Amino acid sequence: MLYLFSTSPLFGWDQVYVFGDSLSDGGNNGRYTWDSSRHPLYDEILAAKINQSLQPSSTGGTNYAAGDAVASASLNAENNTASQVAAYLAANGGAADSDGLYIHWVGGNDLAAAALNPVQAQSIISGSASAAASQVQTLLAAGADTVIVPTVPNIGAAPVLLETLIQATLAPVASAALTAAFASLNSQPTLTSDSRNQAIQQALYAAAGQVSSVAAVRQTIANQLYAAWQSLSEQASALTDSYNQQEESQLAQLKGNIVRVDINDLFKEILSDPASYGLTNTVGMACPPGVSAAVCGTSTPGFSSEQAFLFADHLHPGPGTHQLIADYIQSILDGPAQVVALNQATLAMSRDARSTLDSRLQQQRHGDNPQGSLTLFGGYAGQHYDYAANQAAGDGNATSHNLTLGLDYKLTDNLLVGALVSGSDDTQHPSSRYDYKMRGWLLSAYSELAFFDHGWINADAHYAFASYDDINRSMTIGPASRTEKGDTDGKQLGARVTTGWDFPLANWLTTGPVAQYALDYSSVDGYSERGASSTAMRFADQNYHSQTGALGWRVDSELGWINPWAEVSYNHQFGDNVWRAGGGLKSTQTSFVRDSAQQDTNWVDVTVGAHLPLGDSVAAFASVSQTGGLSSGEQFMYNLGVSARF
Repeated sequence: MLYLFSTSPLFGWDQVYVFGDSLSDGGNNGRYTWDSSRHPLYDEILAAKINQSLQPSSTGGTNYAAGDAVASASLNAENNTASQVAAYLAANGGAADSDGLYIHWVGGNDLAAAALNPVQAQSIISGSASAAASQVQTLLAAGADTVIVPTVPNIGAAPVLLETLIQATLAPVASAALTAAFASLNSQPTLTSDSRNQAIQQALYAAAGQVSSVAAVRQTIANQLYAAWQSLSEQASALTDSYNQQEESQLAQLKGNIVRVDINDLFKEILSDPASYGLTNTVGMACPPGVSAAVCGTSTPGFSSEQAFLFADHLHPGPGTHQLIADYIQSILDGPAQVVALNQATLAMSRDARSTLDSRLQQQRHGDNPQGSLTLFGGYAGQHYDYAANQAAGDGNATSHNLTLGLDYKLTDNLLVGALVSGSDDTQHPSSRYDYKMRGWLLSAYSELAFFDHGWINADAHYAFASYDDINRSMTIGPASRTEKGDTDGKQLGARVTTGWDFPLANWLTTGPVAQYALDYSSVDGYSERGASSTAMRFADQNYHSQTGALGWRVDSELGWINPWAEVSYNHQFGDNVWRAGGGLKSTQTSFVRDSAQQDTNWVDVTVGAHLPLGDSVAAFASVSQTGGLSSGEQFMYNLGVSARF
């Protein structure tokens, strides 16, 4: 039986809780993107995935983020994320919702404070990084299950750096210089790093024109401004990296599900190829200089619609960028939920081999197999199953292919012993966003004992090993598509006992009960995806334990030229009822675990088959099986084979 799991994109969480600054603020101090009443922020997009409407805490909601907030209370005693976390816990009796998904994203304003105080910069950064990590620890200790902690994007890449530089160095003409600079920046696309730097040089030349109309003087001022911008940009980048690295180091020491998402690395990728993400300008801004995105809209005088901007104002993302951030975070959250599908392949291989073996044992129970006879058999088995409810990965299906070769010996009139080898070569498509190839071998030993004329008992045990090749995990980030690739290995140990009793109804017809108990332990080795992008992940080992009991009823016939049979069985899963996998970004040290929804624990199998004599010592066999009663998909199995007695 295929144990399907039902996983919505953010299955397992009933609410989103947010702590942070203006990047996440849904209305406590403002909504910081243009036309914000019409455009959702990244956290609101994620909340919508679990059918939740994320509202600011000031109106009774669960978004505590506030514009201008810092991580360290020493920088702003009135507006900081420590107070936000404390307010949330105080309102909930000190306990965090264990079924909630948490976002803690802060640091941009701390970096700005550090940049304005070079002497104290490193101590500010260290204090803020420590404070942020401590707040995540507080949430985990209070019972939070999963906390998303994004890195802070490089403030040196935001328009605020150019704006600050022009205001500080061209103070007497700052307003006109800013207007000229951003008119220049907004007038052209910046689709490459070179074009971006060239646009900045041209903008600074336009700003310098407000000081002097003499070309040589103007160029000298522009060159000095550009050199200063380069220096400030490098310093800002270094401060950003220091903050992110220090927070990362402290987060790695915590226990709990920490989803570290590298927004800083994502922004680097966007800056190098904005067109792939639906953007044309990464250095200008849609809102006019001096106007906050919280109050800016397309009807604001000076609003620029010339480009598809990365930034809404000097520091905040535009609506399209919020969608990119949400898609990116979603792709990381979904990773482990997609990877759990790997265990399906080894389980499918054992089901196929057992299907062929069951048909062979059914054949020999009702055939002429005297003591000392040796029988060689071979068969093909396959199955088709749907991942219809696996919404974390999307709808998908798989069709398996298995060849088995076996040999058994009739040791006594009542005892048969044998062994088989089985090979599978499958391409699995759990979803349109996740697929892989599995090649594996299974070795099994088995026996069948007849007793009291009408009773029988089978036992089999197997070991299987598999190679997973060409694992493809695909995602979309806005209009951009990318695929991360990997490979790994897996194995499975299993054993099964089946017994039955045949009541004769006629000399050609018997019927009776059957019972079965099967144990399977499946594991897949952890692996790292081969890429080095912001979405490349590493995954931990995953294990699955199945204990399945079944009770059923059979009808067997011996018509001579063909011998059909049928069985209906009720099955119950006593083992693990969830699939679980853990992972994290390759660029980070933290990790998190995703659980699937609870699987079906009860189902019904209906099987019909037949064995057909082809001569005195050669016979064929076949069967088909349909699984019913599943809430999350379909499964259809089939096998056919031939045996020859010597």
